[in-house]
Amino acid sequence: MDRVLIIGAGGWGREVLHQLIHGDAANGVEWYVDGFLDGRAHILDGYNVEVPIVGDPMTYVPKPDDAFVCAIGEPRERYKYVQPILEKGGKFIPICTQTFLSSRVHLGQGCLLGHWVQSGPDVWIGDFANIQAQATIGHDVRIGIYAHLGAQVFVGGGARIGDFAVLHPRAMILPGVAVGDDAVVGAGAVVMKDVPAGATVFGNPAKIIFQKPA
Repeated sequence: MDRVLIIGAGGWGREVLHQLIHGDAANGVEWYVDGFLDGRAHILDGYNVEVPIVGDPMTYVPKPDDAFVCAIGEPRERYKYVQPILEKGGKFIPICTQTFLSSRVHLGQGCLLGHWVQSGPDVWIGDFANIQAQATIGHDVRIGIYAHLGAQVFVGGGARIGDFAVLHPRAMILPGVAVGDDAVVGAGAVVMKDVPAGATVFGNPAKIIFQKPA
């Protein structure tokens, strides 16, 4: 039986804990949640949380029966805390509870899907991507590694979401549109044309309001 450790004990971590405890998140695999890995020793103070902080992800040494889930929203921060565990041989499991996924969906290592995410066929979800509750993913969509899709995001068929990209809640990506690596799409934005890598867009129709230097 695996013992699951959640990296990150902030608000997203507590949401993930609830998802793991209340539902068959591992699809029949036997495991239990042992605790959080977080360097902030007092972040759970004042909360009635079922499990404790048991270590720091930067220094923790994985055990043979450990399995990890990373509950950190910002993609580059997620990468920062995932890498030390991977380099020490730790394994990350994909989590999806009460989702409605086509049978032809690729789930990468350590990706995390919230409640009622649904997808069409032939979708590719990269390693350590996060997709929050009630997102809708059309057919033939590619979601890059470490991407973060907020609640109620819509991604139309054939769209491409780049590595480390962030789509804030209720953003709408029209079919066939590409969102570049490290791009940010604001809450409620309607994206009708391709978003360059490193750009931040807001509005309906979405327009570039910031561009990271090349």
